[in-house]
Amino acid sequence: MDGRRRRFPLCHTLGQYRLLRKAAANDMTKLSKCISTLCIVISIFLVVLLLLTFLIGSGSDDVYIFEDTNPSIMSKFEMFVNNSSAEALDGIIPIKKVYRLSENTVVAPEPNQELFGVAGSFAELESLLSDASELLDGQSTLFSTETEIMPGSKINYYLDETILSITWKQAINGACYTFSEVKIADASQFRRYMADNTFGSSVQYRTSDMAATVNAVVAMSGDFYKFRDCGIVVYQRQLHRFFGKDMDSLFIDSKGDFHFIPRSTMMDKSVAENYIKENDILFSLAFGPILVDNGVNVAPNSYIVGEINDLYSRAAIAQLGDKHYLLVTVNFEGNYVAAATVKSLASVLEAMGCDKAYALDGGQTGTIVVNDTVINSVDFGYQRQISDIIYFASALPD
Repeated sequence: MDGRRRRFPLCHTLGQYRLLRKAAANDMTKLSKCISTLCIVISIFLVVLLLLTFLIGSGSDDVYIFEDTNPSIMSKFEMFVNNSSAEALDGIIPIKKVYRLSENTVVAPEPNQELFGVAGSFAELESLLSDASELLDGQSTLFSTETEIMPGSKINYYLDETILSITWKQAINGACYTFSEVKIADASQFRRYMADNTFGSSVQYRTSDMAATVNAVVAMSGDFYKFRDCGIVVYQRQLHRFFGKDMDSLFIDSKGDFHFIPRSTMMDKSVAENYIKENDILFSLAFGPILVDNGVNVAPNSYIVGEINDLYSRAAIAQLGDKHYLLVTVNFEGNYVAAATVKSLASVLEAMGCDKAYALDGGQTGTIVVNDTVINSVDFGYQRQISDIIYFASALPD
């Protein structure tokens, strides 16, 4: 350069100006649309809030009916507002979408069949676990590079925005352990289903049939409550059976957390009803015993059911962390002809780092199902018809 100011043709300068102005206009249009959408969502929210205030404060006889359904309505609306805002402000303000299942919904959304998969090693799942990092929310999976799956077996998995499941087999102490690790986004995805969705139904089904009925991603046989008349049975927040003298009970609250009720510690029905209400208990399981509590093996030397000191096929459920669980069965399979006592099962779960673990009905009852397919080797080669399952579902709308 010789020090003289460089001059650009006027047409070039005007062209750049028009391009910049057009880009700015597009950005303003996009922002305007986002703000408009958000304003509409907020306006709807305020209108509904005013309507709710009017109805709840009206003092009419309908108030109590509305209050019963109000939590469900508000939950759905809050989810709608959140997710609409997330879409409207995508790329501007990061808002995490929230998905939640209604307690009154019997059949969960059908999981995306394309998201189920089978792997042969941990290495094949590294990208899956990377994709699940937001869902895991800082928690580590129990399944890791150190996990030695049983020779000849495969790893079944599923991942969407709301649920991760990894199911595998391990040879431990001469027995075949089947594990299904599950992490969910919302506690509403952890559910119990009784045959025909009715307490006391005389009809019984196979675990896989009930799993298919409710669109479970992963399901497991429950406590087979219909087979015996003892234990504390809660279903859909209602106390249906109260006999806590001889059996430990497991209560599950609305946050998906475990509450252990040791046998003979809750002997008054009114106390049980108050506990259910105060702790927002959704359902219970009544078999036991308690295996691990606060990370410590607490399996007893004797118990009323389960023939706990004999080598039998076993079943259990454990909590690993917040909305993070482990389903377990122990079976005979191939060359692995041993099984487990309750104490040996509890020792394995303690060593694996389970915070809380509880025994369920084992033997021929114990079954783990992934996408309607039985994974473990069920005793005698076929499923027993039972009265109930526990399961984990996707919360993504169909």
